[in-house]
Amino acid sequence: MKKMMLLAGMLLLLSACSEDSGPAENTNSVDDSNLENENNAVDHGMEDKSAGFTMDSEGNVLEADVPEEEEEAILAAYDEYIAAFNAEDLDRYMAVIAEEPEGFDRAEDQLALEEAFTAYDTEYVPSNETIVKYTPERAEVFAEIEVAVGAETGAKTEQSGRQVVIFKKEDAEWKVSGLHFIGN
Repeated sequence: MKKMMLLAGMLLLLSACSEDSGPAENTNSVDDSNLENENNAVDHGMEDKSAGFTMDSEGNVLEADVPEEEEEAILAAYDEYIAAFNAEDLDRYMAVIAEEPEGFDRAEDQLALEEAFTAYDTEYVPSNETIVKYTPERAEVFAEIEVAVGAETGAKTEQSGRQVVIFKKEDAEWKVSGLHFIGN
């Protein structure tokens, strides 16, 4: 069960581990955390740590002002990202990933997904997809997401949370460049 939860987290985060394999030093201080690592599950090693979303007083996610044509293209890229993952089609999935993502190592992500697609049956079910930040070269899509992971043994685990998928424009197409996930 622990391995399945770890895999679910890995699949959700799509982040590579830091190349620093040395043990973290715990000084029993309030300053101890995984935030000291260069690439971690909270900020995924991203240089621009401004990804996120804002909610109004009723708890609704605030939408960014996006030109209609760009909104359609961004949401279509998000839909393809989810559909390719659910189809476990690695080539199709890698086609929506940025060549130089800001939040993970592309080659390591591909290797991890090859193994995961072989060992597990995973399904993402997003809802409330909302573009929360937009510039002509970068966009962020918020979604609530349900994740179900099944193993060959028949064991199954489910997790839900909120995610922000970061897209950047490459060759006039929107590509996944990073991801932040907050589990419920």
